[in-house]
Amino acid sequence: MPLIKVLEIGGYAAGYCGRLFARQGAEVTRLELKATPPAWASVEAMRAFLHGGKISVTVESAAEALEYVCDADVVVCEADSADALDALGFDEWQADIKVAMTPFGRTGPKRNWQATPSTLLAMGGYTSLMGDPGRPPLNLPGHYLEFQTGAIAYSAALASVYAGQSDILDASMLETVLSLTQFTHVRWHCARDIRQRHGNDFYFVVPSNLFKTQDSGWVYINIVPAFWDAFTVFIEKPELLIDERFTTNDLRIKHRDVLYQIAVDVIASWTTDACIRRAEAARIPLGVVQTFSDVLKDPHLASRAFWESSICDDVEIVMPRGGYQLFDHLNRPVPMVEERQNDR
Repeated sequence: MPLIKVLEIGGYAAGYCGRLFARQGAEVTRLELKATPPAWASVEAMRAFLHGGKISVTVESAAEALEYVCDADVVVCEADSADALDALGFDEWQADIKVAMTPFGRTGPKRNWQATPSTLLAMGGYTSLMGDPGRPPLNLPGHYLEFQTGAIAYSAALASVYAGQSDILDASMLETVLSLTQFTHVRWHCARDIRQRHGNDFYFVVPSNLFKTQDSGWVYINIVPAFWDAFTVFIEKPELLIDERFTTNDLRIKHRDVLYQIAVDVIASWTTDACIRRAEAARIPLGVVQTFSDVLKDPHLASRAFWESSICDDVEIVMPRGGYQLFDHLNRPVPMVEERQNDR
């Protein structure tokens, strides 16, 4: 990444966007407007996770932000409504690339509605898909939506940087929700089928569900059609291959309850470790339901140096790096877009 200067103003969405820029070598300055953080937030944990490697400046008012805006290549600003964004002076800020993040976007009848990630997940249809059929829907806890919005904003801003364009970007958290459920909407238009809650049972792929093991562990198995033959090996029931009830995925859907009970009975007789060994031998997708304590000790992640240590207020904190790492340098220059177009 070319050395660029990023100014970050706002909450968790802006913070995550700035974090991604900082991890790629950008100089990120975070403006802290004096405010009381939510009572439920761990301020220390969020500061360590989101704001490591940034320059932090506290200002008394939005008016003081102007002197920092003038020195920034990219301004990332999050506000709780379109009017709140305007009140900060966003439109008057002179920066080549400006990113606005609000719950509903800068336009539309709901642009000034108040919202939280939980209410936005509900309004965007995501909550309606979570949970078991016949029971109340479930919401997704935490800052997932804010981080996703920050990641989308980062991608859009970075595209503008590399395209050499001066852009004003408008990121809506509600539209982020909808971008996470794109297939649901496409399925409606193509098949006139509205997806419903199906709990842990993936309705269109059978068997797919959580299964309890002998030692009270849980494993998730997702047998898409390509793994059906291997699954019969895994549960040591090759006769299912010629059972007329299960010869196609459509038939397995029709007889899902029978097949599910067969799998329940077999897996309940094995320990979690035995399930892992058998799944690895049969080469089927099986995921053990791990606690975060388990994840921290995962030898695969340790072998890939996934966990990074950071010092925050003299305390060592372990946190995940990004979901990728540099694998190798190809040691050849990458032509600019214009050069590639001229060569065609």
